[in-house]
Amino acid sequence: MPTPAPAPTEPRSHRRPTRTVRVLTYNVLLGGHGRQEQILDVLARANPDVIALQEASDPVLVERLATRLGMVAVSGEPADPASRLNVVVLSRHPVVRSANHPHAGMLRTHLEVEVRLPSRTLPRLRFHALHLAARFGEQRNGETRRMRELSAVLDDIQTSPPLPHVILGDFNAVGPGDVVGATDFFARMRALQDAGLVVRGDDGFVGPISRPEEDDPEHDARWRAVDIHPRLDVGIPRLPWVFGPATRRLPRLDLLDRLLNTRIRRDTVEHLRAMGYADCYRELHDDDGFTCATWLPAARIDYIFADPTLAPRLLGCEVVGGGDQPDAAVLGASDHYPVVADFRM
Repeated sequence: MPTPAPAPTEPRSHRRPTRTVRVLTYNVLLGGHGRQEQILDVLARANPDVIALQEASDPVLVERLATRLGMVAVSGEPADPASRLNVVVLSRHPVVRSANHPHAGMLRTHLEVEVRLPSRTLPRLRFHALHLAARFGEQRNGETRRMRELSAVLDDIQTSPPLPHVILGDFNAVGPGDVVGATDFFARMRALQDAGLVVRGDDGFVGPISRPEEDDPEHDARWRAVDIHPRLDVGIPRLPWVFGPATRRLPRLDLLDRLLNTRIRRDTVEHLRAMGYADCYRELHDDDGFTCATWLPAARIDYIFADPTLAPRLLGCEVVGGGDQPDAAVLGASDHYPVVADFRM
């Protein structure tokens, strides 16, 4: 009788200890249009119990994810209805309470979701899902705005009954000691300009070329030729046109990166750490841990923070599909890598 073939092993980054709750945060980029199956595949293989999604503006995708993953979905509509950049929490465990907190001046909202776990020592766990303002061009004002948004979230947490909790999402913020790969980013953007995929518009900004109204194989092939999924062009940043001439002669040096990094304020992450929250990835890793962008990893801006009562239960935290051997499926699903953390129940 032939020996049965061994079952395929789960990828290292997706393995999980027993008796754990796995938490994942993921920015799916403007609703995930044209990338729904890739996003579903990434999430299914990561196998989380609770998911915080940012930019989940397509309710059809959210419902589809919840159905296929066997989860319940809670949506937090943005404070500004015109943005449609919802924050969503999906949970495999029962949701016992939820609240969506809009705040004046906050672009998105603070979505608070409490779940019941099958654990005697950790029967309930609360999630605070965020998507803080980007405003990278504002430098100082951008971080000031993120701090104002974070302060509102922390006020919400203070008014809730004490409970172990996680703060997670796209913070658009850089932590103390972390480095942004600025010169690699500038070089990549210049290469896209040279390829004719990033052009100067009438408003004086450079950004991705316009997408045809109908599917255009030639247009898609141009993006694939530079190793970017065609549907990720909407995530290419728009920058003042002077960035091209100003950065064309910049060498790609670690020393120059460190110099440019001195101009980046880091108040948001530093404030959370000072309050006793554990930056789960940084607790376990000293590498870059870049989460954005998948087409050029240059910054770590997606976080899972555990409060002081939950932090001792942290077992692992990984950037899904990142590192030296990126996962092709993740590269085509969004311009962010997901971040996952395991906690002992």
